[in-house]
Amino acid sequence: MALWPKKRLSIYVLTILSVIIFLVFITKEKTAKFKADFIRLKPIDLQYTILANFTVEYPVPLEMKFFQEGTVKAIKAREGDNLTKGQTIIELDDFKARQEYIISQKELEAAEIKLKNAREEILPKLEEKLKKLKADLAQAESMVQRYRKLEKEGGISRAQLETVENDYLRISSEYNQTKLEIDSFKSSGSLPYLESQVAIARARMELARQALDNTRVVAPYDGKVLKIYVQVGQKVNLYEPAARFVEKSPWILVLNVDQKDLPFLRVGLPAVVTTDAYPGKKLNAETVYVCTEVDKEKNTCELRLQIIDEAPFLRHGLTGSAEILAERYEKVLAVPARFVKKAPDGHYVWVWENGQARLVQVQTTSVGERWAIIEGLPESTILVDAGLETKADKISLYKEVFIN
Repeated sequence: MALWPKKRLSIYVLTILSVIIFLVFITKEKTAKFKADFIRLKPIDLQYTILANFTVEYPVPLEMKFFQEGTVKAIKAREGDNLTKGQTIIELDDFKARQEYIISQKELEAAEIKLKNAREEILPKLEEKLKKLKADLAQAESMVQRYRKLEKEGGISRAQLETVENDYLRISSEYNQTKLEIDSFKSSGSLPYLESQVAIARARMELARQALDNTRVVAPYDGKVLKIYVQVGQKVNLYEPAARFVEKSPWILVLNVDQKDLPFLRVGLPAVVTTDAYPGKKLNAETVYVCTEVDKEKNTCELRLQIIDEAPFLRHGLTGSAEILAERYEKVLAVPARFVKKAPDGHYVWVWENGQARLVQVQTTSVGERWAIIEGLPESTILVDAGLETKADKISLYKEVFIN
């Protein structure tokens, strides 16, 4: 019975201690200060950059193929060689193709000689003959009319008149026959036939010339040989791979940037790029294309950069990162975007003055997602990074933020 009061006393003591601890915690919580980073407004030169990954897309290597069957006679270039347009890379045995081309040349020459002879000798002779017959016909017609008048007056016999009339008929028949021969020669006879033979011979020679040209694989434009797929003596088939070739032109990189950066993008912006394969080599580039529409699924905009520097180590398909110098602001009061608090009715900042924080509404200009330019506050104003819901009397300065 004597222990019961002691047990009850212990419970009372524990309860009182718990209440005291709770009250101390609440008091400490109410009096605790929010330690906030702060920054002093000062004019800075702000250079806004856009970071994005890229792939080297252009020029695209060309897979060259054989357009003629045959045996490889010679390889005129090595992998890595720089060639000018028209230089030979690979030669096939061209003996048969060259013979066929020479034969087709001779056939064309023969056909052209026949056509020339027809145009310059046969046809002119026929036309000269027709001209003479026309004159003879006119004279014969005049003789017939004269003899008919004489026969009527009794000056000549009937037999003499018939002789003249027969000569006229003969000359007229020969004239009509020659005229018909000329018309036929020009429209459906020898001349059209010879012209068609020349056209056929010319087409055959062109095919033979193309077949001869196809025995050579040549550089289609100035560029570099990346790969040779064959060896001397190897038999190749139609459309079999011959070589890989890349055009000598500026390298084009393709990037996809967030559509939020669209207001800062334009053709002509400078950039610095680094490839993953050669991280120590920085290259200068220039923006040459900005998307005309946004990718709705990715919410990105396609951007293309052209490499300005000499970069022999670049390859199609290489990846890397680019830093695009999108905008430059000189002597502006700018702070990291986290110091600006967004509310439904505008933008606010915590201003520290006279030893306490004060919430002030300001006008700002966002520079991407990282920076904000402050308007309406004087230089050297101290801004505090605290949430909108933080009580002003609970804010204290902690660590100053410096902008390099």
